[in-house]
Amino acid sequence: MSVAQADTRGTALEAVRMLAALGWVATATALALGALGALPGWLAGQEQDVRRVASVEEAERTVGARLASPAYYPARLAWPPAEVRVAGGRGGAAAFTFRPRDPAGPPVQLLQASTPGAPIPPALLAVTRELSASRTTVGPRPATLARVLVDGATWDELRWERDGRAMVLRTQGELEELLRMARTSHREGPR
Repeated sequence: MSVAQADTRGTALEAVRMLAALGWVATATALALGALGALPGWLAGQEQDVRRVASVEEAERTVGARLASPAYYPARLAWPPAEVRVAGGRGGAAAFTFRPRDPAGPPVQLLQASTPGAPIPPALLAVTRELSASRTTVGPRPATLARVLVDGATWDELRWERDGRAMVLRTQGELEELLRMARTSHREGPR
């Protein structure tokens, strides 16, 4: 092997080593950034694809659509929602938890898909077991009224579609209040 061939071979090996080192550094950096991005949600106990946001408006920006709210809003519930969560980005879903003004009162949850025909992601719905169900209506639309266990607690749940979008209202309070909220739910307009 001549000196020129040895120099060429040495240069080629050095280039391969540099590319391998660059690939390792890029991979390690991507993994570290991904772990750091997931850390706040993990520390807060949130599932990876569900995260809390500060407001209904931020949830609408995240999913890229106006979200429905009930026109009938019981005076016993505090506004704004105590908790707003989203699953996914554009075209995702949102969940609002309304806390009662009286700490002893029951909360209400409103969950909804932002895209017609799309389901509400299971991670947003939580672990649910249906105990009983019956057919009903929300205005002219068919609906299901069910008694469910959500993370071990019993809730009454109303499921229906509004403008083709999946909707769920849950309460541990009065069913009539839940039905009235569902009948009056609407969006303000396109975003």
